[in-house]
Amino acid sequence: MKQFISIREKRVAAAVLFVVLVAIGLNQLWYEKEYAQLDKNMSSLYKDRLMPAGYLFEISDHLYQKKILNMDEAVAPKELVQQLRRHDDAIAKLIMAYEKTYLTKDEQQQWNYLLTSLEAYKKSEINRMNQAPSAVSYDLLLDKNFQQAQAALGQLNALQAKEGSLLQTNSKAIIGDTVIQSYLQITMLIVLAIIGMILLLARDNPFFPGEKKAILN
Repeated sequence: MKQFISIREKRVAAAVLFVVLVAIGLNQLWYEKEYAQLDKNMSSLYKDRLMPAGYLFEISDHLYQKKILNMDEAVAPKELVQQLRRHDDAIAKLIMAYEKTYLTKDEQQQWNYLLTSLEAYKKSEINRMNQAPSAVSYDLLLDKNFQQAQAALGQLNALQAKEGSLLQTNSKAIIGDTVIQSYLQITMLIVLAIIGMILLLARDNPFFPGEKKAILN
């Protein structure tokens, strides 16, 4: 009976089958790598961008609360010290939490500037409390240090938003790549199925037809 497919065609089909199988394996490795990067981006977006933004907001809030306390002349000195200390303790915890996150070079620079501003503001508070309440020069210095700290917080928030946007853009690109990979995977599976059907139509061994004929002879 005549063969449906020639030996040469079967060899070509087998070679194509091998190439497709390798391509599927490489595509899967690429997909896993992209997925791992996407997972890393999502984790970083939460841990290194969303959470730190909340820390910065809370630090800013405590600074404003301290400013209100310093402006309130009705607060007794002893009570003022206690309340300011509570805010300082809260800020210290937020600083520790923030420093555990990933910071870019620009963020680290602004963060160091913020820490310097916060320390200067704290010293200004102490100097002001040790002087007469009407000492205008200490009030001006306190306000100056407050504005510097707020400016650093604003810069850090802007950098957080910028880095978050880059992560989001990168994640969208990865998602787009995975869609392409899925279509590619489906296409290769279809090709694989076609090759399988071709090989099933062959009577002789598609991989070693020559050897089989030699045995029969």
